[in-house]
Amino acid sequence: MMGRMVSPMDPSESKSGTPPAGATECGRIELVCGCMFSGKSLQLIGRVRQARQAGLKVAAFKHASDDRYGQRRIVTHDGQQIEATPVASAGRIATLAGDADIIAIDEGQFFDGSLVDVCRQMARAGRIVIVAGLDRDSWGLPFGPIPALAEVADQVTRTRAVCARCGQPAEYTQRLVPVADRAMIGGPESYEPRCSRCFQPPPADMRR
Repeated sequence: MMGRMVSPMDPSESKSGTPPAGATECGRIELVCGCMFSGKSLQLIGRVRQARQAGLKVAAFKHASDDRYGQRRIVTHDGQQIEATPVASAGRIATLAGDADIIAIDEGQFFDGSLVDVCRQMARAGRIVIVAGLDRDSWGLPFGPIPALAEVADQVTRTRAVCARCGQPAEYTQRLVPVADRAMIGGPESYEPRCSRCFQPPPADMRR
């Protein structure tokens, strides 16, 4: 269990620190991570809307593999949404972001390790980069580049859901369907949040 427990409506457990070497005064990396159904995309959408209301230029992206609610939208499980550009590789983000002040990236766990360097490059250029993603996979193990991104981020917000079994704060994602691959794309028919006590990972030899 990492840090203090927080409720889904007050989901932040934030770490703010010294900007990575080479970062500009205004550029920064913010990471929102946690289990499924913990409000990660909701926080990301909220930040994007606030920035646009303040007159800032925003470019929003999502990994192309997530097409649950539409190819060109970031959508929360309760239906809130914003337009976003689907990309399959992190390297495309810096090119497509243009002169945006804020770059928002959803489903960060599906990108490869190059996402970390891309985010650092954009932060050094004075951009605010906000990434949302799962920090653990169905086995409860580190997922994609999110743990590495947490090490260099200026701010890390860890979100919690409510355990579907006992109602305690949840930080794991329970797979409810047979394992096909390591990708975690689906909704409440396939996954539910669990606390560490109720979480039951699939067999280790099925992790791919």
